[in-house]
Amino acid sequence: MKITGKQLFWTLWMLEVGMNLLISIAISAKSSRQDVWLSFLVAGGISLLVTYIAASASLRHPDQTMVQYAVTILGKWPGKLIVIPYFLQWIWVMAMILREEFSFIRLNVLYKTPDWIIIGSMFIVVIYAVSRGGIEVIGRCSELWGPILSVILLLTFVLTLHNLKLNHILPVYYDSGILAIAKGSLPPASLFSESIVIMMLIPYIKKSKTPVKRYILGGVLISVLTVMLGSVWVILTFGPEISSRLNFPFFEMVKMVYLMEFIQNMDIFVMAIWLVSIFIKMCAYLFVASVGISQWIGKADQWKRTLWFVAAAAFLVCMGVIRLNPPTEVLLEKIWIHFVLPVNMIGIPLLLLCISRIRFRRKQGAPSA
Repeated sequence: MKITGKQLFWTLWMLEVGMNLLISIAISAKSSRQDVWLSFLVAGGISLLVTYIAASASLRHPDQTMVQYAVTILGKWPGKLIVIPYFLQWIWVMAMILREEFSFIRLNVLYKTPDWIIIGSMFIVVIYAVSRGGIEVIGRCSELWGPILSVILLLTFVLTLHNLKLNHILPVYYDSGILAIAKGSLPPASLFSESIVIMMLIPYIKKSKTPVKRYILGGVLISVLTVMLGSVWVILTFGPEISSRLNFPFFEMVKMVYLMEFIQNMDIFVMAIWLVSIFIKMCAYLFVASVGISQWIGKADQWKRTLWFVAAAAFLVCMGVIRLNPPTEVLLEKIWIHFVLPVNMIGIPLLLLCISRIRFRRKQGAPSA
């Protein structure tokens, strides 16, 4: 059960692009307004640093997942305790993806369909794919759909060129300033930094002549540039004021495609991009959560049974969030930016890397980066 470096590249690209294009542009535009692209530039720098740290820590223990090498580095109980926040994160991410899927589909297509049908239909497909093929299904789907979706995205940019107004992006920096740009960078940085999922995927990557880090950092870099270009297009189309008020500004932008009376309704393609993207993301998180928890309880070979527990937990959390209906930006700011970004994405990977470097020096025959 292995994937190639190329499949890892497309998996990371799809994992990052879908949710960021959908929700982070409007949230960032509320702070940094027409300089939202600068916020994405800063977010890209943060996420690349986080990814580099996570990859460096994992490549020192290439035959183990994070759940396993945390025990190797810290000892049995400290190692087991320090990974518990990731179990909560993975289940929370799946619940939030399902919730955003429900909101998006309910608002745009299925106005009266019950929530559990919309959520359940996607989740059944995800559970089937992961239980049948594990990481190989994720890698092959990403390799197939990644290039297709990137071409569709390129087409949407080209077909909306006539709607762009360059004065919407001016003045640069003058109206926002460093604090607003930094604040606007935190939501996309926290989403791009989900690339730390590689800490669970490194043992499942085939060896090749090209270093794994190139595929990992390349996937994150290209996804950052893709979403940054999308944010520029949204601002040039709507301006900062309208962009910050729309729930899904990129999707609304594509609805404006209308050329020669027969090229229109391109939004259906963007919906396809988003649905395939969240399918890949759901599969990746379900896989790592199932494998991670089964390794944590000492039943590594029974991860397919753990899968059902993880899926049930994510479904129940999602239904609870839908009933309470808190705003997405509140959840992103109060939970993701305040806790997950500093602890799970920066603090723990950096701690593991530092202690691993101290404990396992090369001269002692330890694994190397």
